[in-house]
Amino acid sequence: TAKNVYSLEEKMIGKYMIVMSITGFICLLLLFFLDTTLWKLRTFLSQYVYFGIYKTFRKEKVSKELSGESDDEDVQNERQRILGQPRELLNSAVLIKELTKMYFKYPVILAVKNISVTIQKGECFGLLGFNGAGKTTTFKILTGEETVTSGDVFLEQFSVTKRLQKVKSRVGYCPQSEALLEYMTGREIMIMYARLWGISEPQIQLYVNRWLNSMQLELHADKLIITYSGGTKRRLSTAIALMGNTSVILLDEPSTGMDPGARRLLWDAVTWTRESGKAIIITSHRMEECDAFCTRLAIMVEGKFMCLGSPQHLKSKFGNIYVLKIKVKIDAQEDKLNDLKFFITMTFPGSVLKHENQGILNYYIPSKDNSWGKVFGILEEAKEKFNLEDYSISQITLEQVFLIFANPENTEGDYQEKILSDNLIGFEKCIPL
Repeated sequence: TAKNVYSLEEKMIGKYMIVMSITGFICLLLLFFLDTTLWKLRTFLSQYVYFGIYKTFRKEKVSKELSGESDDEDVQNERQRILGQPRELLNSAVLIKELTKMYFKYPVILAVKNISVTIQKGECFGLLGFNGAGKTTTFKILTGEETVTSGDVFLEQFSVTKRLQKVKSRVGYCPQSEALLEYMTGREIMIMYARLWGISEPQIQLYVNRWLNSMQLELHADKLIITYSGGTKRRLSTAIALMGNTSVILLDEPSTGMDPGARRLLWDAVTWTRESGKAIIITSHRMEECDAFCTRLAIMVEGKFMCLGSPQHLKSKFGNIYVLKIKVKIDAQEDKLNDLKFFITMTFPGSVLKHENQGILNYYIPSKDNSWGKVFGILEEAKEKFNLEDYSISQITLEQVFLIFANPENTEGDYQEKILSDNLIGFEKCIPL
């Protein structure tokens, strides 16, 4: 008689199927345990055990490093506003309140030092800083990859430390390193994520095609992801992060490896996603990106916010100079060139000639008491008198402001000296040639 292949007899697969089923069930329980109970246990140990012991033995360092006080007025005002109002009245998409993250290794690493900020719906917030400043750690806390040592983070009123599953269902995340299933095609993985977000089956193809088109991925949609270039993978990761019914989008250096055309697509996608009412938090080493679509940004140094505000606000606040570039006609006589230098020095006291080559003069002139109109008017009058071929005036760039703050070798006192001093010579040392 024929034997049943699923029986428990020798050389049949029945007992193996039972063992596999039991193993799968146990692994499923372990997965739920790791995602819930273990997370709560890690949070408890980090906040109440490790941090409690550290505070007991390092009171002086904790009071100094984690005071939350800032020398920057905007950062301090934001902190006072958050501490002085109930969470409900702030009505923000993201609320970071007194957030501290420590890695209890030897030696102990203070990755994030008591930062506070609110991010509203329809806002694109840029988080800038050199590698190791604490940006990616902050992102990992927002996504639940890392536990909070002290303070709390709220996404749409849900606490990361207490309602992590609710938080995860509201976040779209493009990590710094690719997290793609490389033996799926671009279309397949986007269909998978569309189903996870609950897009109805009849609408999935149209929905996915729209996102593929927004990042110009149609030509690559049916190829295996393992064949994609680095820039194409970043475009796909960004599209996945932006899709779905999320309220907060986290983009960790999304333009890495992208060509200029792809970066422009990214800018457009981020802009209309922000305009749809979602809050976006982005990190980038490209200052022109942050200038293009960030409504506010913070520069982070060694775990602290050093300044906070819109790109234009920061440039106006810390850029107390104009960059003046003058091109003199080649046939200009030497004495006329010297007369021009004397004229600039006398007309704009405190101006500094930074560079001179082939009749091109680069000056830094103080913006104090010198409006745009005044400078242009003076130079237009001087154009004929000194035989000028062309001239231009520009404001300090966001990259130059970033370099002033984001130098990890500077001390806190150095920042204040550079920011508050009206001494142009001291200021120009902070600006790259």
